[in-house]
Amino acid sequence: MTLGEVNSGAFWPKSLNLDNCILFSTDTYLDPDTGETVTKTRLTIDISEAAAEGQGIIPTSNRTISREEHFRIPFPVNYCAAWNNANLGRYIWNTVRIVAITLTGLMIFSPLAAYAFARMEFPGRNLLFGIMLATLMVPEMVQNLPNFLIITELGELMGTKGWGLCNLENCWYNNWPALTIPFMATPFAIFLMRQQFATIPNELWDAARMDGAGHLRFLIQVVLPLSKPVLLVVILFAFIGAWNALAWPILVTTGDTWRPISYGLQEFLDQEGNFAHLRMAGAVITALPVLILYAFTQRYFVEGLSTSGLKG
Repeated sequence: MTLGEVNSGAFWPKSLNLDNCILFSTDTYLDPDTGETVTKTRLTIDISEAAAEGQGIIPTSNRTISREEHFRIPFPVNYCAAWNNANLGRYIWNTVRIVAITLTGLMIFSPLAAYAFARMEFPGRNLLFGIMLATLMVPEMVQNLPNFLIITELGELMGTKGWGLCNLENCWYNNWPALTIPFMATPFAIFLMRQQFATIPNELWDAARMDGAGHLRFLIQVVLPLSKPVLLVVILFAFIGAWNALAWPILVTTGDTWRPISYGLQEFLDQEGNFAHLRMAGAVITALPVLILYAFTQRYFVEGLSTSGLKG
């Protein structure tokens, strides 16, 4: 795709009015003394740059450009072109599936582990909790190798050469389990939930036991409803982590069937080269879901961090 195809509106319905003046960042003019083109750039936001034409961001003309002419540029064309060229729809769908599976597992397994560390007495509880916290200091890239070995070994064990639980030689590699299962019980999520669960008054547990409730019922009916802010914080962090994951998906996948939006964006950025307006448009589209989620959970985000014992 050429810059001319983008500017002609080939990727957007012709019935739409594309004459939207939205860029306020660059003034380009001809210096009367030297005869050279001078460009002055003001601080601007990425959304404005994403909507600019190529000449709006990287001026190449040697003539004087008036402010009115320079700023009359098509707004939606670049976003539509970026969406089509990068095949963002497919990568976003892959990411939505990965996020949904990961969050489902996270909300099942992490509360169980956190509750055991916070409310149950068993030998070595504090030692195990300390070891789990120590793993937070291990860099992600260092964890990738042992996680990769575990994923491949378990996948082969469940494949056609092992137990035969699926029709593939490796049930996990290059499939959704490799992208989701390692993140269904993260140390950070367990730590954050454990800090919140430990603040639940013991009187509530005594009252629940008098009603015949066990640990599981107490967790589901009492502890979790009282911990909604912390749960939303965990969901937000897990969502951002899954949405931004790049190194791990590349390591455990070989095709685009399950690769997430971060991989698609990286490929698109490498492909577009100097078309900064298209690259910025792709980045804006990719960041929008995270920004929208944070906008709706901001109040709970602050409340969750404060009630769990963390300070900003």
